[in-house]
Amino acid sequence: MQQFIKVIIAGLDNAGKTSILTALNKKYNFHKDIISLTPTIRVEYQATEFLKNRVVFWDMGGQEKYRKLYQKKQDLYFSGTDLLVYVVDIQDSERFETSMAYLDMILKNFKKHKMDVPLIIAFHKFDPEFIGNEQMVEQIEALRKHILKLYPSFRILFQQTSIYDIISIVQLISYGLSVFDENFFDLSELLEKSLKEFDSESLILFDKNGIIISEYYREIVEPEIYVELIESIKEHLFLLKRMQEESHETDYAFSSIGDELISYLHRIEINNESIFVSVIIKEKLKDLLLEKFSEFTLELIELIEPLIKGK
Repeated sequence: MQQFIKVIIAGLDNAGKTSILTALNKKYNFHKDIISLTPTIRVEYQATEFLKNRVVFWDMGGQEKYRKLYQKKQDLYFSGTDLLVYVVDIQDSERFETSMAYLDMILKNFKKHKMDVPLIIAFHKFDPEFIGNEQMVEQIEALRKHILKLYPSFRILFQQTSIYDIISIVQLISYGLSVFDENFFDLSELLEKSLKEFDSESLILFDKNGIIISEYYREIVEPEIYVELIESIKEHLFLLKRMQEESHETDYAFSSIGDELISYLHRIEINNESIFVSVIIKEKLKDLLLEKFSEFTLELIELIEPLIKGK
């Protein structure tokens, strides 16, 4: 039975909410679209599927006049929310207080109506040039502690995101959608076990829309391998779309990455639903992967089937 999931994307104007959804939708070649985006008027809607569940994103305009409207008609806008993604522009420190006040209004409404809504805080616009910036990292940590102190009863995840890091955008939505079924915990355990057996760098499950179902990475990734790892995962987002849209003779693809690594993308059909397994591994371990992959696939199907059936 198909489940309908209502995801609210909220935050101040210019926080990057619509940019996140645009990036998620297009995966690549989206920067031109983002530059031309205009402010969201009241609410815009986008829909997708995640393991046969219908997910509707409510992209809520963040201008002050709309925030006042949402506050006045909270039951209309916030009732039935399954997941809240709250976007904070970490480059706009002058409006942190305003942003926290808006978040407080939304969460007080959830508490008033006894709504157990999981929450993801996206510290957005954490662009590559800010990696290692101590001041920025301290600001994010201060906000994180502030939010956890004020709202101890909420299930809260934190994610640093940037439109220049598509993996961070995909993970943002993926983490949120994975809270709706306990089987995701078992999937994570399977990936952890299998990554060790394959001795691989990463092991990721994508659905047909490129949303991450589950993922696991080597605990310590060598710096020279990290860049190649991220680029190969991005390439898999492209490739799985081609596998869906074009006629491929096989359901798998190998490709070389640099001098040491290879990537492996394998499509599995489960109850007419395409699931994609992405593996990054050292080339010398390719035979070991192929030897153990069939057994992994059987365990994977056993765990994915209940998720697709909605049990």
